[in-house]
Amino acid sequence: MLRIGQLATETGFTPKTLRYYEGVGLLRPDSRSDSGYRLYNDAAVERLRFVRRAQRVGLRLEDIRLILEISDEGRVPCEHVMQVVDRELERITEQLKRLRQFREGLLEIRSRMTDSGDRRQGEICPCFGDDAGPESRLATATE
Repeated sequence: MLRIGQLATETGFTPKTLRYYEGVGLLRPDSRSDSGYRLYNDAAVERLRFVRRAQRVGLRLEDIRLILEISDEGRVPCEHVMQVVDRELERITEQLKRLRQFREGLLEIRSRMTDSGDRRQGEICPCFGDDAGPESRLATATE
């Protein structure tokens, strides 16, 4: 049995993070010592390694908690994982689209910076002209 500090050392998480994970349902102590210390078995180490791997691919803690909950019930969580992966892929695809639009707007502003030098009365920076070029793309990209 491992105390929380030992589990933290073994897994690379801080004790504070492990307490948080316990609070949100990712981790449960196997028992408590006579003096009240949380005690964890070897399964907690593997569970936290899974949490780390899932975080590395961008899964949210709520998704990880649901996967662990399904597994704890003795079911295979693959169907749920596929739904999460599909949702995240869709989200990333949309993010990439917005980033490409944002990049195009910035490139257009950048080209205006080298092309323009004259300031009109009341204009702060000539690269942000009145035409709807990059501004509309930038606005769309950030919405």
